[in-house]
Order: sequence, then structure tokens, then C-alpha cells
Amino acid sequence: MEAMTLEWRRRFATERRHRILVFAAIAGLSVSFALFWLLFAGVWVILPFTGIELTCVAAAFWWIEQASEDRDRVEVTDDGVNVICVRRRKTAEFAFTRNWLAIERATNGRGVPSGVRLRQSGRTIALLEFLSVPEQMRALGELRHALSLR
Repeated sequence: MEAMTLEWRRRFATERRHRILVFAAIAGLSVSFALFWLLFAGVWVILPFTGIELTCVAAAFWWIEQASEDRDRVEVTDDGVNVICVRRRKTAEFAFTRNWLAIERATNGRGVPSGVRLRQSGRTIALLEFLSVPEQMRALGELRHALSLR
């Protein structure tokens, strides 16, 4: 059997260029208001707050951008399962023996579904926590189907 590869990516409602355009619009509007008040009313105190506001908005956009490349990739071969998890641009790789691998739904402390867990010999990794619950269920079914094929 050839290796079967499954990959799931985090999806955002907007693309990177749209987020950049939104930030540029916010920055332009904010700076123009601050300059208006400075030039026509002499209120210079607004400028530092504009800088603080833009710094906070830039930090929020940066935080979102760090997670935009998150993905989980599972490669199922005849005798093994290789998992690559990318979170906040950091990659972690795991290898499991196919026949001894347990797949289960992960839940948080209150019983709310929070992804998929792969477990073998005391090692546990969490996958797909960035997907919605219906997408997690569909991905869990795909993963179980890939492991059941011989």
C-alpha cells in the first residue's frame, strides 16, 4: 500500500493581504484624525494615544498572522504513522507504530470537544484543535478510515 497523506490547515475568514489592507486603513484613519486635532485645535495629547492604539492593533494582527500557517499532517504507511504539527510557525514531528496507535476525541475539563488525540505507549499528542467541532468529527472519520485500510 502506498502512503496515504491527510492534511488539515487552519482557515481564517480573511487572507493576509486583506488583513494588511485593514490595518493600513485603521492606521491611516487614526493618524489623520490625530493630525487633524493637532493642526486645527492644537491638541497634541492625541498623538501618543494614536501610537499606543496602533501598537496594540499591530500586535493583535501579528498574533493572528503567527497562527495563520498552523496545520496538521498525518502520513499513514503500512507499518507506521508519521505526524507533523505546525503551531505558530514551529514544527514538531512524531512517529507511531500503526498497529498500536489509539485515536480518541480530546475534551477539555468540562467535556467540550477540543480536537483529536493520538496515543501510544504513554505518548500522547493533540491534533486538530484549531478546527470546528464538525470539521474535527469529519477529520476523525478520515483518519480512522485511513488507518483501517490495509
